[in-house]
Amino acid sequence: MSPRRKLAVAGALVVAALALAAYQGVRSATVYYLTPGEFAGRPDLHRARVRLAGTVQPGSVARSAGQVQFTLTDGTTAYRVTFAGVLPDLFAEGRQVLVEGRLVEGRIFQATQVISTHPTEYRERYPER
Repeated sequence: MSPRRKLAVAGALVVAALALAAYQGVRSATVYYLTPGEFAGRPDLHRARVRLAGTVQPGSVARSAGQVQFTLTDGTTAYRVTFAGVLPDLFAEGRQVLVEGRLVEGRIFQATQVISTHPTEYRERYPER
């Protein structure tokens, strides 16, 4: 094999290795963003790390020894979420939240991150003024 051909083969192998590394990096960083109803319909994602967006069901928040449990729902499907950590200041019952984590069993979702969202509409604080 000529030196020029060896260099071309080596270059092609380097490019293929870089492409494979980039693909693996993008694939491992991908996190699906779903509602609880969409997540229930995707059993292929039940072992994957996902983000679920929904509402904290009123009356479902329970706190115990550094852990918080609450029910996340989209109105049709609900998951019980467990989270060990500090909740965001805007976290409250009836509010929209985004949780990231994995399904551990049945309808129990272990969150590693909880993000509160706020409504996009502006409401005047004192409408009578």
